[in-house]
Amino acid sequence: MILKVDSKYQLIFIIKIKVKKIVHLVVYKFIYHMNKTKLLLNLSVFCFLITSCENFSTKTYTPQQIKKASQWSDKDQMPTFETCSSLEIKEQFDCFKDEIANSIYNSLSYEDLISNQEIDEEIILNIIVDNEGNIALDNIENGSIVYDAIPTLSEMINLTISSLPKALPATKTNVGIYVKSKIKLPIRITASP
Repeated sequence: MILKVDSKYQLIFIIKIKVKKIVHLVVYKFIYHMNKTKLLLNLSVFCFLITSCENFSTKTYTPQQIKKASQWSDKDQMPTFETCSSLEIKEQFDCFKDEIANSIYNSLSYEDLISNQEIDEEIILNIIVDNEGNIALDNIENGSIVYDAIPTLSEMINLTISSLPKALPATKTNVGIYVKSKIKLPIRITASP
């Protein structure tokens, strides 16, 4: 028995086989390349995770360690003015305090302060320099006798301090950030009626 196949069907069958082989080849190459890409991507992620594990540190700190690191040290930098920044670090804070005291003395010397009694008292100005360098008067200690003698003194000191230029804020050097600081500045007030 001889099977005779029409050439038309034979041609279609051969074309289907060739198309099927081409499709299989294209799909195989696509999967092969995709696997290479996936492999490369997985290797990249794995390498990233191995090399950057230290960035995902899970070390915990006790409250005592945080408190100790937050305390002020000799290495930290106190606030200062731009005009004082060319000095040695230890001299910058003295320059800062001198600038504030001189501004207050100059401001008070232009005013006609009237005292109702003779005074020779030291007051302590509590000055706050925020982490942006803004300067403000928090309060005045030991001022009750002075306030009684010169009622407008507090207002004049407050105006003088609020008109000071912006300071370079204090820097906590172990973490490299600007911090709020509070400064006690003693001022001697002498007046006679």
